[in-house]
Amino acid sequence: MVEEQAEPQPLQQPAVQIMQSVTITPMPEFCPDAKIGTSLSTRWNNWQSDFEMYITASGITDPKRKRALLLYQAGPRVREIFKQIPETGTDTDYNIAKQKLKAYFDPQKNRRYEVYRFRQTTQEHNETLDQFHTKLRTISETCEFADVEFEIEEQIIIGGNSSKIRKRALRDPTFDLKSMLLEGRRDEQSKYQAEQIESKEQTDGEANKLEQKPNNGNISNSSNVICRNCGRAYPHTGACPAKGKTCNNCGKPNHFAAVCRGKQKQTRSPRYTNKKHAQRNLKTLDTGSNTSSDEDYLYTMTNTKHNNKVNVKVGGAKFQTTIDSGATINVIDRDTFNKMQDIKLTRTSTKAFAYNTKSPVEFLGKFEAVIETRKRISVATFYVAKTANCGNLLSLSTAQELGLISLHLDKLTSKDAALENILQKHSKVFSDLGKLKGEKIKLDIDKTKIPKAQPQRRIPYHIREKVKTR
Repeated sequence: MVEEQAEPQPLQQPAVQIMQSVTITPMPEFCPDAKIGTSLSTRWNNWQSDFEMYITASGITDPKRKRALLLYQAGPRVREIFKQIPETGTDTDYNIAKQKLKAYFDPQKNRRYEVYRFRQTTQEHNETLDQFHTKLRTISETCEFADVEFEIEEQIIIGGNSSKIRKRALRDPTFDLKSMLLEGRRDEQSKYQAEQIESKEQTDGEANKLEQKPNNGNISNSSNVICRNCGRAYPHTGACPAKGKTCNNCGKPNHFAAVCRGKQKQTRSPRYTNKKHAQRNLKTLDTGSNTSSDEDYLYTMTNTKHNNKVNVKVGGAKFQTTIDSGATINVIDRDTFNKMQDIKLTRTSTKAFAYNTKSPVEFLGKFEAVIETRKRISVATFYVAKTANCGNLLSLSTAQELGLISLHLDKLTSKDAALENILQKHSKVFSDLGKLKGEKIKLDIDKTKIPKAQPQRRIPYHIREKVKTR
């Protein structure tokens, strides 16, 4: 019987585990004397959190090494402070060392100052809403708010750059923080995409722009003809871009200022005896946008002493404004505007006419801001008059939003019992608006006053044809 020899098994190589070394940069020292005015407690807690991450990444688990490394990385000033603290434990008591240092730095936290920092935080011009939210979230950790989500929502409404989010939040109470962040991301993304598309179209338009060249043979060439209304190549593929637009040079319609052949519109500018004083008083004007709207009306544009004034706060400035139920826009004078902070004007071609005047009020520009009273807050557009001290006006719509005025046009009341019975018996006749034909009425007029004729309200240019067809 022959025994079969077993096939030799291959020798197994011992498993070798290769550890890849990772170089970790040492932590910066903590200086408790630096950055005067900032929260020492907040800075220490942030440094301590980074140190925990550092020792975890370094693979250090021994409590004695942790304690030694904590005092070494914190720097000589922290070691000097630590020597003065009693009952710090032995060299292996890492947690006791952390607690003693935290107890030393925490009492120096001033909650009032932390809340002040939170209230003063605003969104920077080049800062996204998510970055602004993260900044508010970090500062709120030391404020000890009862409802952190609500406080962050309020600060985004007040200190954020998005007027769209501000208006919707004031209009819709259910518009919470999650919805604000989602709306902000959508707006920022769509704005970026639109700027990319518009910049490409503008570049293509400049590259394809045709200029009119001299024709020596006096023979017209349609490919080199320039439109006299817009200054671009003619004929157009569609309607002329200048159709329906208003010239910023002469004020006439259907052409641009670059090809205007009329005289420049005369506008009076405010006079100053000192040029430096003028530069100091006039704030930055945003020339990137130019707005135009229909004609508006004002019925009080002088600094009167009537009792229909209210205290408001706009742009950090508190002032008095007159409630004008006949005004369609909000107006502030130049002196009031100069008291405000961080407000930028945009150009406007809006024409506003005061009572019994034919020339419009001259404006430096307009801006949108939050307006506050003792009980309510809203967002409104303000027009800045060139006159220094002509007074401030609050329009009917803004006064209604702030709850300062209410209109009851379809409600009749009387203290006369007999008249009240008639009103109730014939309620259908005395409700809503109507007409009374064939009857003569007498109006009691103060004969000592001089009558004034208010000109008929002008019809906006773009709807005049529709009005004629009716």
